[in-house]
Amino acid sequence: MIDRALLLSLSALVCVWVFQAIYRIYFHPLSKYPGSKVAAVSDSWWEFYWNYYRNGELLFEIDRLHKRYGPVIRVGVNTLHISDPEVYQDLVRTNSSFTKDPHFYLNISFPGTLIGETNPAKHRVRRKVLAPALSGSRVQELAPAILTKTKQLIKRFEEVADRKSPICITAAAKAFTMDIISKIVLGQELGCVTEPNFRNQLTEYLEAGFKIGWVGTAFPTISSIALKAASMTSFVLFPMPLFSFKRACLNITGRYLETFNPHQAGSQLSSAARQLQKSYGERSAVIDMLMDPNSAKDHQAPNLEELNDELVMLLTAGNDTTSTAIIYGLYQVYTRPAIYNRIFRELTEEFPSLEEDITYERVRKLPYLTATIKEILRAGCPLPGRLPRTVPQEGYRLYGNYLKPGVNIQMSPYILNRHPDVWDKPDEFIPERWLTDDVARLDRYLATFNKGARQCLGRELAWCEMWVVFGNIFRRFQITPYNTTDKDMEWKDLILVAYKNKFYATVEKKLT
Repeated sequence: MIDRALLLSLSALVCVWVFQAIYRIYFHPLSKYPGSKVAAVSDSWWEFYWNYYRNGELLFEIDRLHKRYGPVIRVGVNTLHISDPEVYQDLVRTNSSFTKDPHFYLNISFPGTLIGETNPAKHRVRRKVLAPALSGSRVQELAPAILTKTKQLIKRFEEVADRKSPICITAAAKAFTMDIISKIVLGQELGCVTEPNFRNQLTEYLEAGFKIGWVGTAFPTISSIALKAASMTSFVLFPMPLFSFKRACLNITGRYLETFNPHQAGSQLSSAARQLQKSYGERSAVIDMLMDPNSAKDHQAPNLEELNDELVMLLTAGNDTTSTAIIYGLYQVYTRPAIYNRIFRELTEEFPSLEEDITYERVRKLPYLTATIKEILRAGCPLPGRLPRTVPQEGYRLYGNYLKPGVNIQMSPYILNRHPDVWDKPDEFIPERWLTDDVARLDRYLATFNKGARQCLGRELAWCEMWVVFGNIFRRFQITPYNTTDKDMEWKDLILVAYKNKFYATVEKKLT
């Protein structure tokens, strides 16, 4: 009797699933759009196959479907993916009422943070609080410190050049950006550039975390339970390196609050704080602003856990995105002698002596280096995948067809930055495209930093880092890939770009 009841229950479940699948494929409001039938039935299993079993290949499958079916494809039960640059411009305009998709963002980030916040009003408040710490004027103030860190990196390059031994460019780039962003966010740089092999445990946690990054979006319920358990206790349902990263940062954050009492920003430090300041580091404008309830209207100072969540997200975004661009840029330029030689000539004309400091103020004015960095950002977009937005209450007209509120629309910088309607020879690395009269239009369509109210807050910082580090390295060194080929530089979309193998190179110093 029990077996029969169980069999009937299972049969009923199968029937429900079959009828649900038939409805979603043939009768759902999005059934008119072409795409994956598996995705139409179940977002989770389709994404699990391509992003976990096939390890970050969903973006490339989406690209293939666009080439087969056109600019609009169905990639989920209630989700479309669009490859049209004009639609992208409409969705990200400053007054757009589209919002971030909570299903996606709350499973790749922490809720309430600048990246994870899906409520537009709350996001505006948090952005106002954090904007001064990464504004253009603040980056001008940070530029000398970035040059100092670049000189430390240059010294490491000189050492391996003298030893005639290879260097791991991947580790060096990540160490460089982690030192810079940790000093800005935490008030204390982590000293990765001076470590043997550029090692730092926080970077290792991040790298391990992104290897399992897509599990959360494929199976949000399981991920939500695991995140809650890991946040509340020391118990972890499955390996979660991001939480190891979070807990490591929590020690630094707690120590900062004890030392500087930042909710009274600008006040005199206690005698104990003065004694600790030398061993800790400098003040963090990021923490001080977040803990100051008067830093923006309607801002509430976060508790320790909420503060730490924001710092973790800022460290993550500020480290891996810029370091990925540096890794990609060094490989692309040094494997293209014509491009490198033109950059080198431009740099030697502006900086004829190797004794001169290659500063942010001067190097940013070099047109060909700037064009090359733009091409690096276009072709090597560090955050390549989907940017899900939810159709607002008034609905949305897509090519004359009405989309109901709640439908999700995804768009990907990797695909947008290669759209043939905008980019001539999109798969080729051509810095010269940014030196034409068409540059204003190309700037408008570059999707790397996003647009509108959600534009990357660290954009100016990333530009400063790349101008200074590229200018100094291209002027001072000849770099040759060592046991690293185009095959090694193939990548997968693991939320951020993950290359197949690390980039190793030999370094030769320029004598003049």
